[in-house]
Amino acid sequence: MTTKKQIIKSQKGMALILTLMLLSILTAMVIEFSYGVYTTTSSLHNWQDSQRLSPIAKSGVSLAVNTISNIPQSEIYKFPPQITIPVAGILSDFQGELFVSVEDENSRFNLNSIINENQTLNMDAYKFFRRLLKNLELKEEMADFVADWIDRDKEPRIRDSEENTKNSFMQSTDELLLIKGVDIETYAKLLPHITIYASDRTNPQLVNINTASQAVIMSITEGITRDIAGRIVLARPFESISSVERVAPGLGLGPTKIVIRPSNFRITASAEENKIRRLIECVIEIKGSTNVIKYWKEI
Repeated sequence: MTTKKQIIKSQKGMALILTLMLLSILTAMVIEFSYGVYTTTSSLHNWQDSQRLSPIAKSGVSLAVNTISNIPQSEIYKFPPQITIPVAGILSDFQGELFVSVEDENSRFNLNSIINENQTLNMDAYKFFRRLLKNLELKEEMADFVADWIDRDKEPRIRDSEENTKNSFMQSTDELLLIKGVDIETYAKLLPHITIYASDRTNPQLVNINTASQAVIMSITEGITRDIAGRIVLARPFESISSVERVAPGLGLGPTKIVIRPSNFRITASAEENKIRRLIECVIEIKGSTNVIKYWKEI
């Protein structure tokens, strides 16, 4: 039979357990609240630091644009495929690092050139792309999938090439990953050689022979072997198109195939301080003092 003393003892034990449970819950709540305040405060500070770095990264882009704009048109043909612009002392109180790099976007094949503005197939560009795919040891049929991705008609060039197509010009090379048969490995292999920006609207497939990769040069027209492409690379920069024809005669490397000056530049500016980074990537058309932003991403 349970005595009164035993009942009181049992109640005290239960009260102790409840007290410990309540204390544990309160402790957990306090820790969670403190952590929440800490993470919120840290996020706020990181956001503030990131916002502070934004104008610094933009200054890097402006510096690159000014540097390119100040190159005389008679000298712009010497612009390399990629340069890094050293930046120091951009702000007196900035203790971090600012890196700026510039690439000639016209050194690459323009995917959008495969389809003309009137929606007909640009056969020169189509063949150019097929040769590029072959030179990179990729499937040449990808050219048909890209053409059907862009053009507005619903007639497939090959089987399944009109499946889930966009039917308009590409806004990013990333769209390739949405096209059937293009995996991440194929995309990574192709990416250094392609763009969506034209150096000339009349001939959108033109590439800058002074900055193009060997694979792109070999794809411009029939008959350019690896040996010829190598000679072209070694002879650069070319001051005129006629000087290209002297190095590679009989191949038709005239003004309907190539340019010797860049006009679209991919600029990347990265500002970093206290392990916080602000990155700007953009494509800007620069012709003398005229600048047109074609793409801008800030993260």
